[in-house]
Amino acid sequence: MFHRVVPDEPTAFGLPSSYRLRGTALTPAELEHELDAAPAVVPLGAVENALLAGVAPPPGVVLTFDDGYREHLDVVVPLLRARGMSATFYLMTDIHGGGRQVAVVDAWYWTLDHAQRPELRVRLPGGNAFVARCDTREAKLAWVVGSAKRALLGASAADQAAMLRELAASAECELPADLAAQLYLAPGDWQRLADSGMRVGAHSLTHPRLTLLPDDALHREVSESIAVLSPLGQPATFAYPDGAFDDRVAAKVAAHAISAVTCEVGTVSGGQDRLRLPRRFVAGFA
Repeated sequence: MFHRVVPDEPTAFGLPSSYRLRGTALTPAELEHELDAAPAVVPLGAVENALLAGVAPPPGVVLTFDDGYREHLDVVVPLLRARGMSATFYLMTDIHGGGRQVAVVDAWYWTLDHAQRPELRVRLPGGNAFVARCDTREAKLAWVVGSAKRALLGASAADQAAMLRELAASAECELPADLAAQLYLAPGDWQRLADSGMRVGAHSLTHPRLTLLPDDALHREVSESIAVLSPLGQPATFAYPDGAFDDRVAAKVAAHAISAVTCEVGTVSGGQDRLRLPRRFVAGFA
């Protein structure tokens, strides 16, 4: 499981980006190293077919990239094709370069990376305020992975929006109007991924924690994100946002997709549940 592939450039206060601190960004050179060191790369379809037949999948690894970032087409695909490799790319279909909406985590990280003030403040759901500096590595890391970030992920959409507004105000920076275009693939690029020999899967509409959603919202996030990719003509596969799933979520995905990937660590063997495929997170380090 990979996410961003971008140069390691300093951000606010000369610090690594939030993605580097979190471990969700590799440089192109680091990705090349991972690809060159990988064992045999097999397509997701080979694993799905083996499990459907009740046999062990072929040895090797399946490569996956989450969130539909711009560089997946511009940088990653050329590196894969140069090595004769393929991968599966999981997209948030309502959050893309053709719109204005930005995923909450990307908005959070962008604000931290462009903060103009060394001390930030945000009110958490429930009313408590989180106030801390962001101008040292340790302080920024607390914003990237600490209690405020965890509260953001578990908050309602309205509370998330309020937290992002307050963080931006305290940081004295606003999200660019074209940030979605800077970050994400546009819908027209999805076909280009498929035409390049890559598998394209759904990662929900808006990347919520599916386990927190009522049934109607869960149905929409799963079924509509898969449906919008159906013109690509590929078997439907799904990635649980933040790895959050339970029996209810898996059952909903099973009604629409042939497979789903998690954030649980493990290897796939014969008899593995196709809706609970484990993945190994490949981290970059600042």
